[in-house]
Amino acid sequence: MGATTQSIEVNAPLRAVYNQWTQFEEFPRFMEGVEEVRQQGDKHLFWRAKVGGKVKEWQAEITNQVPDERIAWRSVDGSPNSGTVIFAELGPDRTRVTATIEYEPEGLLEKTGDALGIPSGRIERDLEQFRNFIDERGRETGGWRGQVREGESSYTSSVAAAGTKEGIGSDVAGQPYQAEREISEGAVGMQPKQRPGETVAEVPTSKEEVKVGKRTVGAGDVKLRKRVSTEQVNVPVELKREDAVIERVPAHEIKESDTKPFEEERIEVPLTREEPIVEKETHVIGGVRVRKTEGTEQETIHESVRREDVNIDESGKTTGKTRKSTEPDIGEGKL
Repeated sequence: MGATTQSIEVNAPLRAVYNQWTQFEEFPRFMEGVEEVRQQGDKHLFWRAKVGGKVKEWQAEITNQVPDERIAWRSVDGSPNSGTVIFAELGPDRTRVTATIEYEPEGLLEKTGDALGIPSGRIERDLEQFRNFIDERGRETGGWRGQVREGESSYTSSVAAAGTKEGIGSDVAGQPYQAEREISEGAVGMQPKQRPGETVAEVPTSKEEVKVGKRTVGAGDVKLRKRVSTEQVNVPVELKREDAVIERVPAHEIKESDTKPFEEERIEVPLTREEPIVEKETHVIGGVRVRKTEGTEQETIHESVRREDVNIDESGKTTGKTRKSTEPDIGEGKL
């Protein structure tokens, strides 16, 4: 048989974590592929799950159960499997859950998945979803505090998170919120006789209460990204320049100079012009300020709660009156 062990730490007290795990019929709410778990007495469970696309059913027997310590089981028919879940207290509000599962892969698909580590990953996800299940609720849905040893079981006490009375009747107090059942004198805790011929039976009833807590979760982010863009600007500027104008003039307008005739002469006339000089300055034109504020909003939590009531069937109740005799009363008859 293959085996895998996975652990996870849960932010909840040891008692609450253990109590929640004893609510086997809640397993489909956080176990992948599990379609139904049905409790059949103290030690037996019926399982139906989808494995590798196939629906499988089997019976499991609880072989060892110690409150706040461990729960162990093994299959008695169907798919071979067994396992142990161990609970360890790490602090007042922190608990480690360690699950060791042994199983026998059936068929090529399951054996291939086992080789790829899929069962190990699946158990890890189940434990994470179990932790999320408790975190979201903030408390356990119920609990059973009885012990199971190999070959025997004893109801030491029963505790339901909604306030079930402890120690009165194994079936009633230990498994609250089950389907409607008939309660007879043997199914409830019997008290000592109050007076000759009288007994008292107590039938505890339970109800759920909604307690809403708060936790902080991410609601998204605001991201600002500054980007640089380029645009073309046109700035007009007036530039001056010098030009040379060459023209011929008559002789009488030429002044006499020291220049000898028929000698080469070179004259240079410097010319100037203005050209643009570009400089850029950076100016702050504004900005964006991000301010985080806190506000409150009203939200109504819609949650269904269960309660137990007792239906009283008086069809078998006697009237308490004696049948009237047909014989005449001696005091009224004649001598």
